[in-house]
Amino acid sequence: MNEEKQIQIIELMDDGATLENSPELKALIDASKEAKEFYESLLVSESMLEGFFGGERRDELNAKAEAFISEQLEKLSNVSTINFKPLIGFAIAASLGVIAFTIVKSSSEIVEPVSSVQIAYEETEPMIREVIEEPEPIFVSGSEMETLWSTASQIANDLGVDKYQVMYAIYEANKDFFVNNDINAPRADRDYFVDLSIIETVDVSFAASEVKRHIFCHC
Repeated sequence: MNEEKQIQIIELMDDGATLENSPELKALIDASKEAKEFYESLLVSESMLEGFFGGERRDELNAKAEAFISEQLEKLSNVSTINFKPLIGFAIAASLGVIAFTIVKSSSEIVEPVSSVQIAYEETEPMIREVIEEPEPIFVSGSEMETLWSTASQIANDLGVDKYQVMYAIYEANKDFFVNNDINAPRADRDYFVDLSIIETVDVSFAASEVKRHIFCHC
């Protein structure tokens, strides 16, 4: 259907024509399927406006639209004698048709809200940090040391290690506390540090051979 027939339908409806009282309008509508769909879209537009704004509000909007169209026509009167009112009216009606179609389509596509996602949180047991306490340093008083052999034997028994490991650790950590670095001559006025790190790492065989060498060489 061309725009000329659409404009004719709009003008007839603006003048109050209906299918019941206007044979001319009825003939236009019955002429084609496109004309009927266009007519129905205009009716829907008018109905939607009335439902949204009420009859009085719709009439007020129509009055404002007419005033706007008249104002625009006055401005264009010096430019051309073409009748712009049908064209403007057609644009307004077409816009109303689009609005009505959008509203009707949107109402049929309402999607149910998605239920909120429930997130399960797994309770975790609190982390227990294992605190490794470093052993307190061990010192042996020279005044209480009868011999390095007897003292090392007692400490080795308490720690569960070999006495040669203890003797070697005491001597290596406290060489300056032995007279002339002689393992057989510990000084009584010194406190001897028992280095546990040496005890834990030194090989028993190596410690035994080194201690025996120092004993025999007096160094």
